[in-house]
Amino acid sequence: MRADIVIYNLLKDDHTIFPMVVPQAVQVADGNVYLTYNIIDSEATVSKNSFNDYDRYMFQISFFSKDLNAAASSAEQVRTTLDRYKGTITVDAVDYNVQLIRYESQEFVGYDEDLEVYMIAADYNVIMTQ
Repeated sequence: MRADIVIYNLLKDDHTIFPMVVPQAVQVADGNVYLTYNIIDSEATVSKNSFNDYDRYMFQISFFSKDLNAAASSAEQVRTTLDRYKGTITVDAVDYNVQLIRYESQEFVGYDEDLEVYMIAADYNVIMTQ
């Protein structure tokens, strides 16, 4: 199960999103909002009767922009897209079964004076079955 593929495919059409870091060639202070996603934690949940009931992933999505309001607005759009999402996403003929995505928290991380960029981080839980 690849929760990173799920997150990317749910957000890629409406946001500029990268795994883990924004590439150096991207000028983050150009006024656009750029997103990164990271798996913070993962765990398999099992019961007596089965090998693997479901996997739970903790994701962090970070928002970078020169404009704090644009970053905050983008964070709200992502929350609207992801929070309480459930369904099956098919990518390259592979089905990814999402039982639930839950918004957990959001933090205004700060402002980088050197890069002139604000950062917001939001955490989500993703529960998937095979």
